[in-house]
Amino acid sequence: MSVLADNQLVGTLPAIPLEPNQLNLFPEVKPTSARRAETLVMSADALLKWKAQILDYQQKVRENKPPEQTALFDLAPKHYDLDRIDPLQLQVRRRSPP
Repeated sequence: MSVLADNQLVGTLPAIPLEPNQLNLFPEVKPTSARRAETLVMSADALLKWKAQILDYQQKVRENKPPEQTALFDLAPKHYDLDRIDPLQLQVRRRSPP
């Protein structure tokens, strides 16, 4: 892949030959370049307000206990508690070199 310019394609996928009797669903589709916005779409104040709203919502969700889901059938015991997993607090594990 190569970077051509800000508004041009970064790379293209290789053409895959069709199998015999296989129809091409998108024969007219050609890759086109994407345009970049010259100015920012959102102001700094709007971005900060948006981030504050997300933080407020996430804090409310963490403070309120979610409704308990009941099971119709006896399920095998879990080795982990799904309600206690917080993806924002997961730690990255680094692999040791082989």
